[in-house]
Amino acid sequence: MNFLVTGGAGFIGSAVCRHLCANPAYRVTNLDKLTYAGNLASLRAIENARNYKFAHADICDERAVL
Repeated sequence: MNFLVTGGAGFIGSAVCRHLCANPAYRVTNLDKLTYAGNLASLRAIENARNYKFAHADICDERAVL
């Protein structure tokens, strides 16, 4: 199953990403603009996970989302 988490570097989003990545059957894409609330350090535990991908982009950028 594929998941797109927007704002995944924030407090709640990072917890969601870590939880989803615990299941190897899930593929998680984290789309985050990394504004004031984004903290990539909260994702260190999964940054090299095979089922995790980070995309530095704005959800309002249609080309980045597609």
